[in-house]
Amino acid sequence: MSFDRSLARCSFCGRRPPDVRRMVAGPGAADICEDCLQLCNDILQDTTPFSAKALELASRPPVVIAAPPEIEQAVPTLPREPVRSITIKLEQKQQGMVLMLHQLQFYEKHFELQYLWIRPPFTVGFAFVPRIIFLVKDNTGTQWTGDRGGMLLARPELASDANQAIYQGSARFRPLPSADAHAMTIRAADPLAQFGDFLPHPWQFEITF
Repeated sequence: MSFDRSLARCSFCGRRPPDVRRMVAGPGAADICEDCLQLCNDILQDTTPFSAKALELASRPPVVIAAPPEIEQAVPTLPREPVRSITIKLEQKQQGMVLMLHQLQFYEKHFELQYLWIRPPFTVGFAFVPRIIFLVKDNTGTQWTGDRGGMLLARPELASDANQAIYQGSARFRPLPSADAHAMTIRAADPLAQFGDFLPHPWQFEITF
């Protein structure tokens, strides 16, 4: 199947030619402009887990690009039932927000972290729910960086305070940890926090299983 690349749109910033000089074509409807490609290269060269550039990229609104039906159908369906679930009850408060980790689920080829994010409601004008990004490291030294933010679902019925909102999230990571893994350090950051008056430290949790 061929695509009209004259209508190409950067999947990271949404710009089209001639606003960008060069565009790199990816699979299906995915493309990336040279500016965003350079930004990604800068992030890869920076060893800081939550660098300013990485947070800036993660805090951007998602670019909605319709993929052809053939490509959507080609995406394999992941199993819905986990092979193993571990209940964890960890929470940390920071700058009027609370991040709660409540379950770690292992599937055949990936694992997921289930969490709740309690914070003041987002102001009018946000057309999307900003995501939390994660950095995970186990006791063997294996690292998982980023997960495209997982998915956040608003749960206002769980909030006891009218000035607080609860967002239920799921973060996905690949591949699975090795059989020797029995502990994880999980760091999390709110990308939008960089635009506030005070930049908080990333949340950090220790999990054993």
